[in-house]
Amino acid sequence: MIVHHHALIVATVRRLPTEINCADLRVFLSGLVKTIGMQSLFDPIAIDGKYGFTGIVGIVTSHIAFHFFDENQSLQFDVYSCKEFDLDILLKYIDEYWKIEMANIMFIKRDRNLEQERFSFTQQGLVKNG
Repeated sequence: MIVHHHALIVATVRRLPTEINCADLRVFLSGLVKTIGMQSLFDPIAIDGKYGFTGIVGIVTSHIAFHFFDENQSLQFDVYSCKEFDLDILLKYIDEYWKIEMANIMFIKRDRNLEQERFSFTQQGLVKNG
C-alpha cells in the first residue's frame, strides 16, 4: 500500500561543527536509509557550505535531506516516503550521530488528508505532543 509520510524535524544538536565532515555524513545517510528500511536511488551527497552542511539522498520512495547550521548548531531534517517508516527508529538513528539536545517534529500523513502529529524528542526519547 502506498502511503505519503513526511517527517519534518527541527533540532538543536550537541555535535560541534569541527566534529563533522562530508565523508562521515555520506556514511550517516547510507546507514539511515538502511535503518529505516529504504533503498537508495543514488549515493548520498554531502557538502560543507557557507553556513554549514547540507546532505541529500534519493530513495526509491522519495528523499531524505538535511541542513545543519554551524552558527547555532541547528539541524533541519526532512524525510518523505511513500513507504511507512518508524519515526522513533529514525530519531534514535539521527540522535546517534548528531546528539540531539531537543527536537520538534511534525509528522504529516499526506495520504490521510494532511493529517498531522507533533512530537518532541530529547535524551528521554520521543514524546507525542497534544
